[in-house]
Amino acid sequence: MKVFRIILLVFNILAALGLVATTLARLIAPSDNILPSVAVYGFLPMLALNILLVIVWLCMGRWEALISVGIILLRISYVGYFFQIGGTSEVPPAEEHPAMVTLLSYNLHNFGGKDFEGVSSAEHADAFLQLLDENGQPDILCLQEYAGAPKRDITDSLKARGYSHRYGSRGGSESPSGTVVFSKLPITYVKNIDQQKILVELQKGKRTFRVCCVHMDSYQFTLDNRDDIDEMRHGKLDSKSRRTLTKAKETVLCHEKEWKELLRPVVTGSKVPMLLAGDMNDIPGSWLYCQITDYLDDTYCDEGSGFCTTFAGGSGNLLPFGHNWLPQFRIDMVFHSKEFETLSYHRIKSDISDHYPVLVALEIKK
Repeated sequence: MKVFRIILLVFNILAALGLVATTLARLIAPSDNILPSVAVYGFLPMLALNILLVIVWLCMGRWEALISVGIILLRISYVGYFFQIGGTSEVPPAEEHPAMVTLLSYNLHNFGGKDFEGVSSAEHADAFLQLLDENGQPDILCLQEYAGAPKRDITDSLKARGYSHRYGSRGGSESPSGTVVFSKLPITYVKNIDQQKILVELQKGKRTFRVCCVHMDSYQFTLDNRDDIDEMRHGKLDSKSRRTLTKAKETVLCHEKEWKELLRPVVTGSKVPMLLAGDMNDIPGSWLYCQITDYLDDTYCDEGSGFCTTFAGGSGNLLPFGHNWLPQFRIDMVFHSKEFETLSYHRIKSDISDHYPVLVALEIKK
């Protein structure tokens, strides 16, 4: 029994250190050391493991339970990135909040469905229009991977719904595609940050604010990479697995470059209220997320409720014995500057894309 306790104690210490390691990304840039940026993906499993160890020690009546209890309390703030209580998904009446704006952020996957499963892009486009109708036709649409012409152009259908103002990272306002903002509010200024990021300035009555719609660099895993990930989940690590890890490393490093060279100047240089929305291709607690939240607030942390994932990832689920090739995470986000107050947050279930849309209502403070 004593030998078992010693082994369990050593394992517990390693698990506690592992939980700490998953929360170090804020402090260490990927270019300095890539490991914390990768370790952050293990926060929830390591948290669950430490909770389990607390239960085991308590059942044994041992003080060693305090090891994981202490580490969990030390890192408890990170739980809020993944789980919230008490938020609301209901958009309040507009008449009660005259300075309210509603925004929907959605990676449409070029209307290809979760896995380009054979359903026509026209059907998915029609389903998207129906989704807008069912959710009150938000004032602003921040869309990524918007197909546009010639695949499926719904610009006229959106215009008929009041989205008279638009701009895309490709095609401008004439034939927008790629990363696109559609708006019922007047667009008074536009800037192409790059081919996947745009900045627009909008007018709400006498109030001016900016919306930065982004699609951060994607991991772009192939079918071979998916097989590698599945093998790694089952404990196999070989040269093919390292190839996939190298691709992940390159993406995280690209996120650092995108933030430092492109996004940080936009966020810090804005003299008017700012919203940042889109597909971040990174998760809460990551280096990129922590850099953004040094300047902007996360609407999910304001008014989200329960666990939230926005990457649908095809079939499967988060269960360890599921058949999904990649775990699901909250990678589609909406951030706001201090001049805004979040009124509601709603992650919408949909099969139109391999992502889920996020709908938020915010009010511009006086």
